[in-house]
Amino acid sequence: MRIPKIELNNFSNLITGLIKQADNIEALCYALNKLTLEDLEKVKTYFSGSATRIVAVRQREIVMGSFLAGMMIFLFNLYQSNLVVFFFWALFFFTCLLSFFHLLLARKPIHQQIKLAFNRTKYDRIVSIADIILNQRYENQLQNTIEAFSPNENIEKVDSTL
Repeated sequence: MRIPKIELNNFSNLITGLIKQADNIEALCYALNKLTLEDLEKVKTYFSGSATRIVAVRQREIVMGSFLAGMMIFLFNLYQSNLVVFFFWALFFFTCLLSFFHLLLARKPIHQQIKLAFNRTKYDRIVSIADIILNQRYENQLQNTIEAFSPNENIEKVDSTL
């Protein structure tokens, strides 16, 4: 399925405009209310996405590091007299220390992750407001559909005359 470039440009302009308005909730609600149902669903789908959460990435690294550290301690205790195992254990220990000092000294990656987390809160705000608006519109459409299929008073009058 090919999407025209004009439509992609319009959608990217819409997304950047919503991101700029994400701090002002009233302006964001006004902008989202102006969108059509299809555009609102696209926006919600785009912002909900499958972005990785920083906490999940860090937790995975901690679990993997803990497993490797536990295996290294086990192997070191099992083969204490072996010089090769001691060398690998010492190398792993110094690697862990260097990565710890890297986290303390290098502020740039940490600031990037904080910026990503801050932007994710904006995106979550947009998704939650879009979800509320979509639910209201779906309720209105359902109510209109129910009213369209409900029997009218005219039909009841016709049935009583027969």
